[in-house]
Amino acid sequence: MSYLPDRRVTTIVIHYSATPIEKSYTATDIDAMHRARGFNEIGYHYFIRRDGTVETGRDLSHPGRFEVGAHSQGENASSIGVCYEGGVRASAPNTGFDSRTPEQIEAMIALIRELLKRFPGAVVRGHREMPAAATQCPGFLASAWWDHVMRAEAAPEAAPMDVQVLRWRLAEVRDRATAALASTPSDPAVLKTRLSEIRERITDRIGR
Repeated sequence: MSYLPDRRVTTIVIHYSATPIEKSYTATDIDAMHRARGFNEIGYHYFIRRDGTVETGRDLSHPGRFEVGAHSQGENASSIGVCYEGGVRASAPNTGFDSRTPEQIEAMIALIRELLKRFPGAVVRGHREMPAAATQCPGFLASAWWDHVMRAEAAPEAAPMDVQVLRWRLAEVRDRATAALASTPSDPAVLKTRLSEIRERITDRIGR
């Protein structure tokens, strides 16, 4: 085990386990999978099951220091790894998507809040947003999602959880439409116009 001071933590990295949603997995299962790959233990610090149960992984029990994880190449010495169960379907194991249940989302928000109390100033990022990553994990743009969480909490008319979830999902679609629009050739112009209309409609629906 290797430990470093809490002040080193700059990022909370969100992952999915890349396990099929049709089957149930625990942190113990992930630990066994990681050991089979040559890890000393599970690479994440926390594992969130589909029912919202939060299970522990790498050690964070010592005040002022954390056990270095094994979840984000080149960034483990400055990050905390949070993984949610799921992310793929059995029929398409190589296609990741945001499979979080409402219970997982609620648990993830609560966990991140607690982590930010311990690691103030840390930012929330998805695995795919990390410099050395080439992955679909965690199936959604975590930085944008967390930004929406913060915006919703800051708004006096904060929406109920189910509406927030819908907004986050729509925001992800909006971001993908924006990326597609940016890479669309000037021709055909009709397609480009249509993508622009879709983006604007989604933006209107999520209130941004």
